[in-house]
Amino acid sequence: MHLDFPVFGLVFSGGGARGAYEIGVAQYLASQNWVPSAYAGASIGALNAVFLAGAPSFQEGVHRLEEVWRTLKIQDIVKMNHQMVVLGLVHAAVKRGIVLHPGLAVYDEAFNLLASKIKVMKDVKNISQLITEHPLLSKLQQGLLDNQFLRRLLEEQLGIHDMENASPIWVSAYPSKGMTRDIVDYLLAGSGIRDTNESHYLQLNEIRKEERLSAILASAAIPGVYSRQTVNGQPYVDGGVGGAVHSRGNTPLTPLVLAGYTHCVVVNLSDGSMFNRHEFKNTTIIEVRPEQTLHRNGLLPSLFDFRPERIQSLISQGYADAKRCIGESLTALSLVRGGRAAAQLKEDRLLELKNDGFDDAMKLLD
Repeated sequence: MHLDFPVFGLVFSGGGARGAYEIGVAQYLASQNWVPSAYAGASIGALNAVFLAGAPSFQEGVHRLEEVWRTLKIQDIVKMNHQMVVLGLVHAAVKRGIVLHPGLAVYDEAFNLLASKIKVMKDVKNISQLITEHPLLSKLQQGLLDNQFLRRLLEEQLGIHDMENASPIWVSAYPSKGMTRDIVDYLLAGSGIRDTNESHYLQLNEIRKEERLSAILASAAIPGVYSRQTVNGQPYVDGGVGGAVHSRGNTPLTPLVLAGYTHCVVVNLSDGSMFNRHEFKNTTIIEVRPEQTLHRNGLLPSLFDFRPERIQSLISQGYADAKRCIGESLTALSLVRGGRAAAQLKEDRLLELKNDGFDDAMKLLD
């Protein structure tokens, strides 16, 4: 199928292990020799986009990215931060010690109070203070999981220090207010109480070499799960936290539009994504959305399901959905353009008839 617009941007959303779906989409694009001119990504989508943008060729990038995903091991991705394990043991010991030392019950009460109030409290400051003052939960600032595997993977597999000559690429990252505020903001947005602030869109090609890795890790730093990262003095966490109500941070089309890309392919990792294409009126957007849900067993489990058979299933589904969505969109665009061309041809012919002198000749006969 012919692609009428040779210059287009590719947007990858965030979604943990569901990011394997984006490989299938990239494979379909590569099979048609449709090569993106620029990229934007959030969270796992940022990691995928970086692999493609920094590769010698799009086809090679797709191949390398698939190899990386197929060699992932759940024990590497979900590797516990040892300090958090120790803290967890401490809390368990405190709970056991309550029987002998009733004074320790205040710590357990704090956990119970948090669980009961976070569902109903709308005052962010109160919730934030509640969590921050708890000695165990405040330690979550350091992240529950260890990001050393991701750090090594990016350092070994990517030429992130040579991004100046790579395709333009942006990653979304959310300006952190501290772990507790970040989580609370996201929960409030998810409940429909209010939206979160916008994420920042960091162009890796223009960031200092020594901070590029931090920018990529920041985009994937789920609050409380991975430690936040600092870029140019600003702490950041997962870009998907920003503009949560309409998934603006998690589906970072904005930087591509601002950079002048009028045609973009946007990949969603949730069949229920609230991303609103109509916010970008002057941009032709082809969306790839899952025909079948990507989180059959629940949203949270799907984030960490890196089983080989699951990754293969997601890749296959991504390819099939891309073929369906992009094919249907191009057919629709072709019909629209054909209709416009026919309408313009009609106008041109009428103008020619009006100016051919026929009316003047008829007047002479009168």
